[in-house]
Amino acid sequence: MTENITLLHNQALKALNNKKYQQAHGFIMALLQQDKYFADGYFLLGIIACEHGNNEKGIQLFEQALKLVDHFEAKSEDNTKESLINQSGNDAAISSPSSVASNKIEYLAHLAKAYSLITEPIKAKYYADLTSEQINKQTNDFLNDHNTDKISALTFDTLGVAYSKVGLHNQAVPLFKQAIKREDNQAAYYFNLGVSQTFIGDFLGAKNAHEKVIQLAPLFTKSYTALSALGKVNTPHYNLASMELMFNELIHPDEKLHIGHAMAREYEALNDYDKSYEYLSLAKKAKLDSVDYDFADDEAMFQSLFETYNEITATTLNSNNESNKHNQEAIFIVGMPRTGTTLVERILSQHSEVTTAGELEYFSSLVKKMSETSTQRILDKETIEAAQHINFEELGKAYIEKTRVLTGTTAKFIDKMPLNILYVGFIMQALPKAKIICLDRNPLDTIMSNYRQLFSANSYNYNYAYDLKTTTQYYVEFKRLADFWSEKHPNNFYQINYQALVNEPEVEAKQLIAFCGLDWQEQCLKINKNAAPVATASAIQVRQPINNKSIDNWMKYNKYLSEAKEILINAKLL
Repeated sequence: MTENITLLHNQALKALNNKKYQQAHGFIMALLQQDKYFADGYFLLGIIACEHGNNEKGIQLFEQALKLVDHFEAKSEDNTKESLINQSGNDAAISSPSSVASNKIEYLAHLAKAYSLITEPIKAKYYADLTSEQINKQTNDFLNDHNTDKISALTFDTLGVAYSKVGLHNQAVPLFKQAIKREDNQAAYYFNLGVSQTFIGDFLGAKNAHEKVIQLAPLFTKSYTALSALGKVNTPHYNLASMELMFNELIHPDEKLHIGHAMAREYEALNDYDKSYEYLSLAKKAKLDSVDYDFADDEAMFQSLFETYNEITATTLNSNNESNKHNQEAIFIVGMPRTGTTLVERILSQHSEVTTAGELEYFSSLVKKMSETSTQRILDKETIEAAQHINFEELGKAYIEKTRVLTGTTAKFIDKMPLNILYVGFIMQALPKAKIICLDRNPLDTIMSNYRQLFSANSYNYNYAYDLKTTTQYYVEFKRLADFWSEKHPNNFYQINYQALVNEPEVEAKQLIAFCGLDWQEQCLKINKNAAPVATASAIQVRQPINNKSIDNWMKYNKYLSEAKEILINAKLL
């Protein structure tokens, strides 16, 4: 029986490595029918579940594998390993204490990653730290290559991803480097390293990592976009002419989107704005044609927010939330993306009493989860209506608890998720003393910056940005909503103008700091001295001193903005 199980295990691993998931699943189920205590069977089923986006099921299976490993460890300590082998019928899954330790480390790393992917940062960090402890326990010094041969490159990469997904990029970088030391031919490991290096400000390291990705995998299109953001897309391996050929040959809309954005940035750097716009619009259209997007859905969402929160007053908010009504920790920086939210974050996070947690998806995911709606979009009319019946006191407490992984011990922390502008009503119900800062930037600069930005290709929230007209329509609704919140919550909601901020930074920053209930500190203006990671498209710009170089960038594309101007004029915004 042992030989048959070993054969099935090897066949499952081979099928899984070749992404033949159905075949792998069949081998694993046959294996578990013969030995229901075979830990690696449950682990491999968890991998298959996560590969298909079912991270919750993956977590259950990883935890089952860990229970079996822990059971073996307990038996081993009592010198009763033989009884477990007799019970399970074989020892193929776990044949020695050292393999038990290696398996446990692998299982823990994947469990940490799965929790990070479902925005459970506390559990993700707990299991990531536990994985690191287990590696240290086995090797004494895992980051200095002592006795780590039994720990796979994939395990180090998986652990790195878990840390990076919760925003702990400084802890992720050495893990990705360890993965690369073990397998230096895996493009994905270099890509993950490059992403985290960009966030911590190691731009040369990021450039080298992404160039290595392209060298190993010329069609790994995300690295072209990453390099273009670094201003380094013309690598020794590929240049604009090569990318044009790739763009014409690529079929998948996401790949065209990445290459198109990279080419647009390169042509803009060459002052060829017509070519830049041409490839940008072609790439955007290819993606738009592949998604089910209708601006009417966004319009309905905005209208539902107006209708829902028109009658809710500040008095009602404070009277219904005893636990959180005195909590003043949270500072939300919101607005349309690419309007200066990161600049404001860097100013505030230079203050000694403020920590930045980056762009968190915690609040939106909690609202969706607690509203118990099953719609595909994370926020829509149905979710807004259902959310009015949730316990907002519990929402506030749960949100604050989730942030503890990143917020440290300062009096206040920043959540810089721009589209939390949609959640201001919910925030005020959950955390009545929260401060919300909204960026207001020139309409045409805002619209063009959003259209030129590559957002998450799989997020419905940013589908408006695949077309210049819908980007403009979205801006109009955003501006209406920002003014609505400003009128409704004048003590909590503060609009700051980007142009005024970069032209008179000290005047505007002092007012900003005062709004947050903080004393002025001169260091707040020295954003280029801010060493905190930047998880945003502005990672390079905001490490420079405050400047006004981005004002009126829209004028480069003025000839393409006639329809946008007409919409803005009709909305009395231009």
